[in-house]
Amino acid sequence: MGHLRGPLYLDIAAKGLSLAGVALMIFGREGWFTVGVFVVVIGVLIGAWAMVAVRGVRSPGGPSRPAPFGAWNRRDAGAEKDDDS
Repeated sequence: MGHLRGPLYLDIAAKGLSLAGVALMIFGREGWFTVGVFVVVIGVLIGAWAMVAVRGVRSPGGPSRPAPFGAWNRRDAGAEKDDDS
């Protein structure tokens, strides 16, 4: 997971473009609303690209996302040796 710098920068750029596009849509006059819509669309496309890039960087043996409520511990609980017997 040490090589996630590129996707991180893509994600930051996507969020920045989306926020800039929303600001253009809210505060822009005349044709700037349309420019804001295009900027948001470009931000969403870059965000999708960042998600695909993260998926490609992850190791195939690792978890795809954090396990909720300690599910990894419960899965390994059956394999542990019971010391009380």
